Amino acid sequence: MGALQDIRHHRKVVEDTRKITRAMYLIASAKMKRAMRMHDQNERSFERTRSNIRFILESIHTPTSNPFFRPHGERTAYLVIAGDKGLCGGYNHEALRLAESTIEQTPPDKRSLFTIGHMAADHFIRKGQHPDVQYSHVIQDPTLRNAREITTELCYLFSEDALDNVYVVYTQLRNGSILTPTARRLLPVFHEDFMDAAPIETPVHGLMYHPSRFEALDMMVKHYLIGWVYSALVQAFAAEHFARMTAMYAATRNADEMLTRLNIQWGHARQAAITQELTEIVAGAEGGFRG
Repeated sequence: MGALQDIRHHRKVVEDTRKITRAMYLIASAKMKRAMRMHDQNERSFERTRSNIRFILESIHTPTSNPFFRPHGERTAYLVIAGDKGLCGGYNHEALRLAESTIEQTPPDKRSLFTIGHMAADHFIRKGQHPDVQYSHVIQDPTLRNAREITTELCYLFSEDALDNVYVVYTQLRNGSILTPTARRLLPVFHEDFMDAAPIETPVHGLMYHPSRFEALDMMVKHYLIGWVYSALVQAFAAEHFARMTAMYAATRNADEMLTRLNIQWGHARQAAITQELTEIVAGAEGGFRG
């Protein structure tokens, strides 16, 4: 009976674990789909903004006078986006490995570190590099408001000449199933960043802008940067939950396979216990007849 009790207990533990992993799979799937809807909605507005900026740039003759268009420098800020939790396969590990290799390209006295997600902050703290700014709980709520606050702070530091470059390290979800850790430049902004945007009209020279073409460009660039950060947040959010969904699916499948093996063991153990009981009964009966 001891073997039966052990198998029964083991089976109960696996069944309870399976319920948890199955529930986590469903939750992660729902969150990933919601994030991708948010990304698609933002993408339309984001590409329209890029097209408008391209139109303005191609319509003016004079050099661009904008604080976000300037040559590279050495002082670089890195915005690293990871998750708040684990149980998502290699998602956090891959993103943070890329972040480490990217950050190492800048001398320690020339770099600043901004982190989103507890996993990113804890990782760099363990490495002895404390983040200059930590954004807590943002990745679990990738709203446009959060993206605006983060972008505004980075733009302020850049426009005040406290930074020369800003890079964002995050994970893209390509084609709905491919996780790609990526490091991309956010600031400064260059003309060529918009030349692949779909043209909205043929460039027209001599247009009047209100209040001015430079102020109109400044407003559009700020919208572009906010949309860029928001897109990175949403993609990272979707990538994390896709990784968690995949990990929980694998865990649930492993639990199903383990339950199958345990049920077979249960059947064998129960059959052995019944056989043992029958043997004892027959042995007892034979002893009674002899007496």
